[in-house]
Amino acid sequence: MQEGRERNSSAEVDLRTLCSTLHLDAPVVRRFVGDYLRLLQFRLDRIERDLAGGDIPAVVVGLLSLGTSSSMLGATGVVEAAEDLRLHASSGDLSAIDAGRASLIAQVRCTEARLTRILNSPESEGVGAVVRP
Repeated sequence: MQEGRERNSSAEVDLRTLCSTLHLDAPVVRRFVGDYLRLLQFRLDRIERDLAGGDIPAVVVGLLSLGTSSSMLGATGVVEAAEDLRLHASSGDLSAIDAGRASLIAQVRCTEARLTRILNSPESEGVGAVVRP
């Protein structure tokens, strides 16, 4: 039971941090997190499809979009992996693209787990409310 409390406490801290960073209250941040998670697999699939089709401009746009929204959520690992993959895709180095793709997916899965804990944490309801004048 203690482990569950620690995870919830960590999720609560993560939510408070996001609320503070984004200057938004918890319900808005939770909605943004939920939207990010709902779109995540679609974004990855689109990047994969564009890579397979050799559509490098579309790959670049997809990776920039993923990196931007990930940055807003403090997912620096996803941001860095997306940037690395973007550079490799632009250079056309196939072995580096494969390694970059694997790195991106690993980072996305870690971020997905962290953000899912935020959404599933009952203690995080109403946390981090921002008072506006």
